[in-house]
Amino acid sequence: MAEAEMEFTVPVSADEVKSRIRDMGFVGRCFKFVGDVSRDGRIWRVKAPMSAITQTKELETRVLSQDPIEWEAEGKHLLWRGVFEVEESEEGTKIKVRLSVEGLGSMAPIINPMAGMQIEGQLRYFAKKLREELSRT
Repeated sequence: MAEAEMEFTVPVSADEVKSRIRDMGFVGRCFKFVGDVSRDGRIWRVKAPMSAITQTKELETRVLSQDPIEWEAEGKHLLWRGVFEVEESEEGTKIKVRLSVEGLGSMAPIINPMAGMQIEGQLRYFAKKLREELSRT
């Protein structure tokens, strides 16, 4: 399983941040590899070429816990997990994000090495987009 972690601050209240990041539709739209999100946020449709490489066209999401906010998005051969730790700070709200991705089943030997090389870049893009979207609130 590939993992990465990052911390950043946004000029928004912790309550607002928590409200937004509990919405799996909002979270999904911050990933570069997600092309579309179902109306209720429960299904993330994976963009090509990642969908072809992983043989996973969509991921089903669920929130696992509220404090810290933990979620997972699972598809045929792919499992993404995330954890958000949120706390007030003098500058706004500090957010610590941990992401992990794991290949499943017969595709695991192909996906896992690739995920290990790409997780840091995926996290940088995700955190940048998340920070931008939260700061617009």
